[in-house]
Amino acid sequence: MDDVRWFASNPYTELVVPALRRHGLTIATDGERPARVALAMSGLAAEQAWRFARRRGARLVVYLWDLPPVGTGGRRPDPVWWIGGAFLRLPRPWGGYRRRRGYYSRLRYVATRADGVWGASALTCETVAERFGVRAERVPYCYDSDRFVPAPREHYGDGPATLLTVSRLRPHKNQAAVIEAAARLGDAVRVRLIGRGDERGSLEALAGRLGVRCSIETDADDATVTRAYREAAVAVCPSRFEGFGLTPVEAVASAVPVVASDIPPHREFVGAAARLVALDDVAGLAAAIESALDSAPADPALVAGLTIPAAAERFLAALDPFLG
Repeated sequence: MDDVRWFASNPYTELVVPALRRHGLTIATDGERPARVALAMSGLAAEQAWRFARRRGARLVVYLWDLPPVGTGGRRPDPVWWIGGAFLRLPRPWGGYRRRRGYYSRLRYVATRADGVWGASALTCETVAERFGVRAERVPYCYDSDRFVPAPREHYGDGPATLLTVSRLRPHKNQAAVIEAAARLGDAVRVRLIGRGDERGSLEALAGRLGVRCSIETDADDATVTRAYREAAVAVCPSRFEGFGLTPVEAVASAVPVVASDIPPHREFVGAAARLVALDDVAGLAAAIESALDSAPADPALVAGLTIPAAAERFLAALDPFLG
């Protein structure tokens, strides 16, 4: 029997597995072998882990990154039942979750019946308690500390300094604020956005209207992203909402000056390493970027608690009560 059957929604959520194995845990990332614990490393993996736990008699732990306010705020889940090995949901005619309604309703059902729920940040734990009525234990994850390390700075061609934002192109990521701030700084800067999403067209149109030099890359691979941090003058992270907030952590680890929105996860994880700016304060954002252009980056040691080995230690301690 394995100690843990690990359910990952992407390679990133498996980063700590090798380190945990070095600590002596037996962890399977696929297959049907029995395990003491089924660990769902995101809401996307929760239903699969639930089914495994039911089949194999394993204890179930669900790791949650966030509960977006647009999807779950001020609304109620649909009633859900587990009958005959399948979920049955009765959609609410009104007042239900506005996005991915079946997904969040089933996720709440699983979380309320799991043996443990972990949250990526203090904010996530608060929202899980508020919206799902479940106590979540704060177990911060990590960045890829093997990839993002201090390195000699490079230059993205000649000319203006590069303002880098790495994130999905979605409204709540607020990349428009970077473009608007860059417009105030004029020809001294250019904007480089890396990510996929349906906001590309509107962001390109905004940059065109404001006369901002802006490139948007939707197919960047890992090597390109790693190099992009080294080529950036400042990493700008203006999100309106995050459950963890990975981009500013990667930037600090890469020894790049960081300007970020003043939201709870940014305060929690990079508050001592980044310049934090209030939401919707474009003038303040431009001033912080201008200041960062002339300043040294923060010490990467400020995010040492978010490395892979540090996260593995947290997961080891959090798993211990479930493995006894």
